Amino acid sequence: MKKLTTGVLLAGAALIGGSAMSQPTSAAEITLKFANWLPPFHHWTGTARRFADSIEKASGGSIKIVMDKAPLAKPPGQYDLAKNGVRDMVMGVSAYTAGRHQLFRMAEVPFATPNAETGSQGLHKWYTKHGFDKKEFTGTKLISAFVHGPGLLHSKKEIKTLEDIKGVKIRVGGGGVLIAKRLGAVPVAMSAPKAHESLQRGTTDAAFFPYESLHGFKLAKLVKFHLEVPGGLYTTSFYVAMSGKKWDGLPASAKAALNKAGGAAGAKLIGQGWDAADAVGKKAGMDAGNKFQKISASEQKRWAKAIAVIKQDWINKANKKGQNGKALMEELLSMMKG
Repeated sequence: MKKLTTGVLLAGAALIGGSAMSQPTSAAEITLKFANWLPPFHHWTGTARRFADSIEKASGGSIKIVMDKAPLAKPPGQYDLAKNGVRDMVMGVSAYTAGRHQLFRMAEVPFATPNAETGSQGLHKWYTKHGFDKKEFTGTKLISAFVHGPGLLHSKKEIKTLEDIKGVKIRVGGGGVLIAKRLGAVPVAMSAPKAHESLQRGTTDAAFFPYESLHGFKLAKLVKFHLEVPGGLYTTSFYVAMSGKKWDGLPASAKAALNKAGGAAGAKLIGQGWDAADAVGKKAGMDAGNKFQKISASEQKRWAKAIAVIKQDWINKANKKGQNGKALMEELLSMMKG
């Protein structure tokens, strides 16, 4: 009887243990490492965290995303962190790696979008609708595409006309080089984090940025004038991408969570973060006593004529890839303007 009782107890313990082992745990089962190259006071750190939180929530807690506290690579090296599997997720700027995402960069044209929320959703929907992500993000998985708010000109001296901008040394990202040249300025290409030092040292006298940079890169006290252009003088294509190898190894439930929180929904959330940061940046400029003005309608026509080649260049690049560049551009701009 004693042996029978002992056997029953052991069998019961095994059943209980097996049952416990089969129950899902509340702890995250998948940890994703998300690279970050921007300073902690830049809005992206908070926006990225909210984006990560939305993915974790969509996964029901089965995914945990850990943000890097220091950069592992310079801005142009972010994409390769994902492609080579060094990090599971990255945020990058396609203009920093010219030639890699050509169709993705068609959004980098003047007067493209009224705000980041609308433009980001439009870009992501357009790009994935045509399956371009499958062709250009090889070795990675595009999670969400997005743009910043309308790009404008921040300068040390007042600039209102083409005559005023002639010869001015302007900090630009990769997509702003031709715009600056066509306007008669001198483009000085560099990644965004270097803008503060270049303005401080006098290497540049102005910068192409959305308003968020006044706070995000501490530029409010280095420039004194801000020239707004309806729709933006330019915009920039950004992405959140995942290591292709990591994506392929995820269970279906995790992929579903990333698709739900990413995609156009993620683009909207991130766009909202950029728009909120623009408001903070503009206030920083106001607090510094800077002068704000909008380009006049007549002057905008002159600028538009000077930089019309920018849009045509992207149309030509799409044509060379066997696409109908003009139709694609018209559709993209329609979607980015909402």
